[in-house]
Amino acid sequence: MVSQRVLDLAQAKETVSSVLASDPNAKSPGEVAERLYKVEGPGIVATVKDMVVGCFSNTDPTNDHTQEDLDRAAKCGQFGAKRPSDLFLKIYHDALQTLEVDPLIGVVSPPLMGSRGVVPLSIFSPTHPDIMQHYYDTVVNAQQEVFIATNYWQVGNAASTLVKALRELSKRSVERGVKVVVKLMYDRGALGQLKENHLLVTEEEWTAEQVKLPPRSELPGLDLEVVNYHRPIFGTFHAKYAVIDRRIALLNSNNIQDMPNMEMMIHLEGPIVDSFYDTALLSWDRALNPTLPLIKGPRAVDRDLQKDPYKFGQDHALIACKDPEGPPATPPLDIAEPQSAAARPTVEKDYSLAERLQWQHHPLTDGSRILIPKEAGYNPYFAHSSHEECAMALVNRRPYGAPKHSDWLTPQDVAWLAGVKHAQKRVFIQTPDFNAKPIVDAVLDAARRGVECVLYICIGYNDAGEALPFQGGTNEEVVKNMYTALEDKYKHNLRVHWYTAIDQDRPVNASLKKRNCHIKLMIIDDAVGIQGNGNQDAQSWYHSQEVNIMIDSPLVCKEWVEGLRRSQNTHLYGEVQKDGVWRDKDGTPLQDSTGITSGPMGLIKGIQGTIARVRGTGGF
Repeated sequence: MVSQRVLDLAQAKETVSSVLASDPNAKSPGEVAERLYKVEGPGIVATVKDMVVGCFSNTDPTNDHTQEDLDRAAKCGQFGAKRPSDLFLKIYHDALQTLEVDPLIGVVSPPLMGSRGVVPLSIFSPTHPDIMQHYYDTVVNAQQEVFIATNYWQVGNAASTLVKALRELSKRSVERGVKVVVKLMYDRGALGQLKENHLLVTEEEWTAEQVKLPPRSELPGLDLEVVNYHRPIFGTFHAKYAVIDRRIALLNSNNIQDMPNMEMMIHLEGPIVDSFYDTALLSWDRALNPTLPLIKGPRAVDRDLQKDPYKFGQDHALIACKDPEGPPATPPLDIAEPQSAAARPTVEKDYSLAERLQWQHHPLTDGSRILIPKEAGYNPYFAHSSHEECAMALVNRRPYGAPKHSDWLTPQDVAWLAGVKHAQKRVFIQTPDFNAKPIVDAVLDAARRGVECVLYICIGYNDAGEALPFQGGTNEEVVKNMYTALEDKYKHNLRVHWYTAIDQDRPVNASLKKRNCHIKLMIIDDAVGIQGNGNQDAQSWYHSQEVNIMIDSPLVCKEWVEGLRRSQNTHLYGEVQKDGVWRDKDGTPLQDSTGITSGPMGLIKGIQGTIARVRGTGGF
């Protein structure tokens, strides 16, 4: 049951963002967090661990939460008039237990962990052009402030699109006579982070070749501040999101980096944006110089839905301006009054499928048959059906730098475990890597109790890094071991697929860097979805800071599955056989396996892969 302490934390009036707004003596988000939330000490961890482990000690689905448990969980969020589903509340209840360890273990003030909102748009595409185009569209229309967080910032097409957006925003801000405040966070490991995890990046550093942001003199309409965040040794800032004018939140799987990856981004509106805002402030930690103009409001929760209702489809200007048959158009200056298509500035509409998916930069050279001709259309945008506000919760995790696997008592990890544990019919997971022992064991347990477990994984993804000791092993190793461990009578419940690109009839090994997938998504019983930054690997489970959203909506979950299916062929051609091996219709296995395993050679390759990650050239 949710303790009185956690209930009090979740129902408190003050949050880090509200105190920063009301207290003129508040020095920084970090200082306010220290003042509001004091950790009781390491002794509490053992007690909470016993409590949380108890939630998963019995895989019998009849060992369920009581009505009182669910009622108390429902009181721990700002869910509005509609009560969340029992499935959502069961998962949320278990995630709330982790606040006993540290009220900020989920990198959000407890009163803002549970909230509500809508999802007008999802995008299934490589980072560039479509996801970064939506970043461009939202950034250039910002009126007062922009906060962007990414793990990697790598010079290339994606970064160039965002730089162009900042230049255009600066131009528009000068014309309006009001500066826009822009905060940017990334993770580029530096020795100085041994002393101070949050390093303020100088203009000289951000204009250098490795980053190539414009100098302040070229952005006269912006107040730009940049922070480099890492918690040594392994506490990576792996978050990837943006908050625009405290009105829109973008949550994506991709970094600001050019990679041959299929990615996923969602656009959120509603009170949940205040939760992202709080997460952004806590992540920043330092004093804000200058402060964010909207820190005193209006908040996202203050939106008057009678006068300013949520919009969907062609009624939403940031969706209407997209042209699914060609390259995206730049939306009008005033997004409240969409212009006609003829009046909007556009670029040439001659993208081929390969160009749209960046595959012209990553051509296949192994003779694989292209199923879809280059000139075929491709629609990366999924404009969701109109829907009411639904219950949402941020299930994040803080960064943890120590080289051990003890830091799993976090909302992210517990929500994932609870989702699999409470599933009655089906668990769907898409992830680049799948090797963290808790989730592997949970999926096997679910399959044994009759739950269909459908996994979309990327064969060969980061094999070098995953072959390192204590990293869980490569995807191929793990899948074969799972089928070996699972009794024959349950194997039909485990359906593993290797990611297969939309133009292919077979998987392509990710080590070739031609057709990869970086989406991170879990859907439980077709009704509750968890989307965001976290992979199902040891790094995301035990070390990295991650931001994820849990959404209580069968409609959104159904449409996410539709979006996935129209952007890949995994469901058609990717399923492995019950020995964990993929074979074509003639019985021939894939010929492009990396051969990397968790032995001595794996250690060597793993060290090389780790170096590539630090340099920003590996997939993460």
